[in-house]
Amino acid sequence: MRILHLANLYAPVIGGLERSIATSSEELVRRGHDVTVLTLATPGLPLEEKHHGVRVVRVRSVATSLLPGINQDPAKPFHPTAPDPLALAGIRRELRGGRYDVVHSHDWLMYSYLPLRFGPDGLPHVHTAHDFGLACVKKTFARDGGGCSTGPRLSRCLPCASGQYGRPKAVALTAALRSHRHRGIDALTAISPSVAQALTQARLPAGLPVRVVSSLVPDGLDEIAGNTPRPDWLPDRPYLLFVGALGPHKGVDVLFTAYRNLVGRWAGSAPPPALVCIGTSRPDTPPIPPGVLVRHDVPHAQVMAAWHGAAAGVVPSLNEAMGQVAVEALLARTPVIASRVGGLADMIRDGESGLHVPPGDADALLVALERVLTDDALADRLREAGYRRGLDFTAARVVPQIEEVYRACVA
Repeated sequence: MRILHLANLYAPVIGGLERSIATSSEELVRRGHDVTVLTLATPGLPLEEKHHGVRVVRVRSVATSLLPGINQDPAKPFHPTAPDPLALAGIRRELRGGRYDVVHSHDWLMYSYLPLRFGPDGLPHVHTAHDFGLACVKKTFARDGGGCSTGPRLSRCLPCASGQYGRPKAVALTAALRSHRHRGIDALTAISPSVAQALTQARLPAGLPVRVVSSLVPDGLDEIAGNTPRPDWLPDRPYLLFVGALGPHKGVDVLFTAYRNLVGRWAGSAPPPALVCIGTSRPDTPPIPPGVLVRHDVPHAQVMAAWHGAAAGVVPSLNEAMGQVAVEALLARTPVIASRVGGLADMIRDGESGLHVPPGDADALLVALERVLTDDALADRLREAGYRRGLDFTAARVVPQIEEVYRACVA
């Protein structure tokens, strides 16, 4: 089968969505399919190349060619909730020369394909919702530090989105998103039950079913975690591990509060565990407490080795469509403590494959940390059951489900 993926960003850009698309694309190639990923042009990268057997085509867009100020980060071009004329032309050009069987879109680049779907260049179209972006212009379904209880309404979405995008950009993005009926999606998948549930708030064609096909990680991460030498920058005593953007949306401020309290009331004869945070700093990163080790730009194999050696992994996000870092921790046989929210609530079975805590609750997080650190039998149970749960999100188990979706869509 000849497959054309559409994604705003692709390797070597690093992110959960990009890693998931790369993993599925490379596995599809290994399974005998011909895969092209069409993405937006990025400074310093070729317009066409092969990447691990996957053909990558980069097309220009208005944002990258005419209005570069739209992009906060030039290395991560932005696509709006409306068709981009240059991107649409690039997609049409690729369709006419590629003889594809199916188009699989992953984010708002889809809006430059939908006008083509029912024209002479249109092909069967699968869309995967990796976040809440079909219903929420912020893609988070979060409002005022918590969940969005009202659902999308223009009067509420505009002031909420203005804090992220600024008023003019929020007006344009929100109005365009609310105008779509998303006609031209033939098969719709969501990466978790929580995302599937959120899609009921989106404007979709009547009767379009949603199938849950989880995001995925490469096979063999467990072997990488166990076989990679322990990084020499890790503490020489037990440590807790957080991986992700160092911002309040990931709950890092809650983690810092819980950790300060843990250290403050530590009663053991040995020193309290260290806290290691691997991720990127942001303008809203809170002050780093004393004794916390922060590392940036860590190679992925070392991240897996760090998971493998951790006394516990913490994923305290305020919302998470799925949470790939949690899957990586599970596969490294790390006891995981995660917020009971979004895809993390679907992934972790409390007391079996990990521990749940309410999002934003530092006291509950402190109690969960103390449980794992002081109850060796509990930690061992979480390691083994968590590992078995993590296997459900590997390429070997997920990609055959993607192939089923393609076959049904083409048929």
